Amino acid sequence: MRAVHTVQDNTCTLELLISDDNMKLFARVQPQREYILASLQNFIDKISAVTPKELIDTVVVKDIVKQLKAGKGCDERRVAVGQAPVSGRDGKIVWLVRRFTPGKKDIVDGWKDQELVDFFTLGLFENVQAKREVARVYKPTLGTDGKTILGHHITATPGKPAELRLDKSVSIKPGNEGDGYDSLLAEIDGYVHDEGGLIAVRNVLTIPGNLDYGMGHIDFIGSVKVAGDVNKGFHIKARGDIEIGGSLLGDNLIMSEGSITVKGFHHGGPQSFVSAKKDYSVSVAYGVRSEIEGAIRIGKEARDSVLRSLARVFAESASIVGGELWCSKGAELGNVGNDVGAPTLVQLRNELEVTQEFRDILEQVRKLERSKVALELHIGPYLKNRARIVLLKEPFKAKMLQLLKKYDEVYGSLMQLKVKEKEMRTAKQVGDDARINVTKNAHVGVVFCGGEDVKLRLIDPVQGPASWRFNREISQWEKVEYRALKEEQKRGR
Repeated sequence: MRAVHTVQDNTCTLELLISDDNMKLFARVQPQREYILASLQNFIDKISAVTPKELIDTVVVKDIVKQLKAGKGCDERRVAVGQAPVSGRDGKIVWLVRRFTPGKKDIVDGWKDQELVDFFTLGLFENVQAKREVARVYKPTLGTDGKTILGHHITATPGKPAELRLDKSVSIKPGNEGDGYDSLLAEIDGYVHDEGGLIAVRNVLTIPGNLDYGMGHIDFIGSVKVAGDVNKGFHIKARGDIEIGGSLLGDNLIMSEGSITVKGFHHGGPQSFVSAKKDYSVSVAYGVRSEIEGAIRIGKEARDSVLRSLARVFAESASIVGGELWCSKGAELGNVGNDVGAPTLVQLRNELEVTQEFRDILEQVRKLERSKVALELHIGPYLKNRARIVLLKEPFKAKMLQLLKKYDEVYGSLMQLKVKEKEMRTAKQVGDDARINVTKNAHVGVVFCGGEDVKLRLIDPVQGPASWRFNREISQWEKVEYRALKEEQKRGR
């Protein structure tokens, strides 16, 4: 500390000292002969010669004056404090959506702290649509200036703006005056990714390894790529394409509004299902159920699967063994069936007959037909001669009337469904150029089906190339000259 001012009168000697940082003022007081006449205002006026009045601590000064009136002095009491500057607040990013935060280790390590964890539904990211506000970038503030004990101005350090590195998939929208922030908007559908300070929205979700408990189920607005396997029980739903570099293992639900590609082995299960608006491509399929609006492409083998395509099936180098294969615009197959006669059904139907809606109608028809037969057995002769029911005694009369009412309801529903079934069978016919091609061998046990009761069973093996076409005019299958599907047909439906 250093002394900056000394003043003496008949009440006291006052020495003022300043701290090294110029932010504190101290007072040394020695009483003089007329100390009893000391006053608060007089003391403050003396201190004000050095420092602004607003910085003086009047509580301390009052106590000094009180002690002085009692004939006591003081040594280095703090009587004033400067105003330290307040640095400005740095700019910051406040996220409005969950960013992609993969990492199995962090999740598994913390599971003991929770009563219940669903490792299948982790929610590690949030789907965002284009033009959605994903974050707010708050602007830095200037801070508050300070003042030394001598009244000298101290400029506050302004806050630093938030560091922003934006990919072209993210735009910045200036905020309104007074908001204090700008908005970050997604330019495409996808998820927000922040890696190395670069903020981006990605429309392809890439899983570098296997899909397992580290990621959980995926429901993504864009495309999905899994470098490894998809383990049993994990589902993928995507608005874009799905590509799996490894294998699909077990009961998985894979649904895409684009195409699905499985480069490895697809092992289905009782609860597995594959659905795609476009194509489905797989190397080896076993026990797979699918409903594909585009083409199905099989690289090596499909065994004991139920594969349905509203378009074509391309498996010219593959084996189709067991199960069912449905298509509406033809198929190009390698080997069909095997040497031991594994039952293998190839269905050539119209587009509506291949759909789940049509199969649901058929199942309802079967249930209603069973109910109709059961009611006919219960009602017996009264069904054809309803006039006799009035002669029955109660409670048999009421029971029979109730059974007849139920029968009429079932019969009416059955007729409506049969009309719907007929409409779907005839609404879209299979094209005359649609055919089943076999490039290698068709074995005994293979059945070609063009309708519920129109089937061609191979009783002898047929060596390819061979081709069969369903003749709608005579409702029969006929063997025709082989003609491969055109290349332009292979690109889709």
